[in-house]
Amino acid sequence: MKSLGRRAVALLSLLGAMAPSLCAPAVGSAQTYRTDVELTTKEAGKKEVTLGNLVADAIRAAAKSDVAIIAASSFNETTLPKGSFTAQDVLRAVDGKDDTIVLVKLTGDQLLRALEHGLYVYPISNSGFLQFSGMTVTFNPSAEKERRVVSVKIDGELLQPGKTYKVAMPAPLANGALAYFKIWKKSDIEKDTDKTLESAIIAYLNEHKTITKADERLVARGR
Repeated sequence: MKSLGRRAVALLSLLGAMAPSLCAPAVGSAQTYRTDVELTTKEAGKKEVTLGNLVADAIRAAAKSDVAIIAASSFNETTLPKGSFTAQDVLRAVDGKDDTIVLVKLTGDQLLRALEHGLYVYPISNSGFLQFSGMTVTFNPSAEKERRVVSVKIDGELLQPGKTYKVAMPAPLANGALAYFKIWKKSDIEKDTDKTLESAIIAYLNEHKTITKADERLVARGR
């Protein structure tokens, strides 16, 4: 009986020590952020969208790349109004949040062709339309297919066709999904960062707790 009593006391002590951790919420579960602009993926297949910008920025930050791209097919239609939101609100907008981020070495010419590919059926919605970070792209909607991009600037400098850029993107896109295999090959892949879209988004939000209006990245000219 004495042995049983000692065991009961030890068990109660152990439960008491564990109680705070058992009752505590998961790390980050209650974390909220703020946005001064509406965050949306609506019409991500044919125009720059705010939530697409956020996710592309998160990818570029996680990979420490020159540029980041993500196709419209990676998004579910979601709109978050101005005000507070959580990481889960953003993650619900991402299809394939467990996809890893891959760093691909592309020449300026390949990057230009990728942008043209994304704009190929513009203004019709296209699952291969690209949301991006690190670039400002000016295009002419009235120009012929594959000749729509007027200029591309990366870090304030005009794109150089022969220069190699580090471009981060989700693994399916890096592996040539949505006919991007016509532009780059698996041999262009530098490395898989092993960071998921989910982890990149959460890390980015923890560094940018308030989302503000960004400069326009996809600029239409010559309509």
